[in-house]
Amino acid sequence: AKWFESVKKRAFDLFEKRGCELGHELEDWLKAEKEVCGWPAAELTEQGNVYELRIALPGFDAKEVEVTVTQQEVIIHAANKTEKSSPKGAVLWTEYGSNDVFRHFTLPQPIDIDRTTTKLEKGILTISAPQAAAAIGKQVKVMAA
Repeated sequence: AKWFESVKKRAFDLFEKRGCELGHELEDWLKAEKEVCGWPAAELTEQGNVYELRIALPGFDAKEVEVTVTQQEVIIHAANKTEKSSPKGAVLWTEYGSNDVFRHFTLPQPIDIDRTTTKLEKGILTISAPQAAAAIGKQVKVMAA
């Protein structure tokens, strides 16, 4: 709750700084989240006509990662909750808990959604997205495999 309030406050500050201009809510939220919490490392490369996006997601299983792909965007949401209890004595403090990652990437050119693939291996999510020959206006959800 504390984290959420900090991000919410920062997102509102960004909204006000822009003169209360509507239409940038997601952009404000993502920027605020990055500033407050930091983001996992990511890299976008282009090999021929294929974009390859790699993002570090250590500690996540494929079933905890959701990738949404649109014509020119990739949105990644990964969430897990780790509960750890000490077999001996009371826990005095812990860093275990929920872990939530939300990233949004805009690609330089439209992609072929139907040929986009994902792979989560050794804590690295790799998304391969071939560039589209013609723009296709649909959205699909791809689960990390």
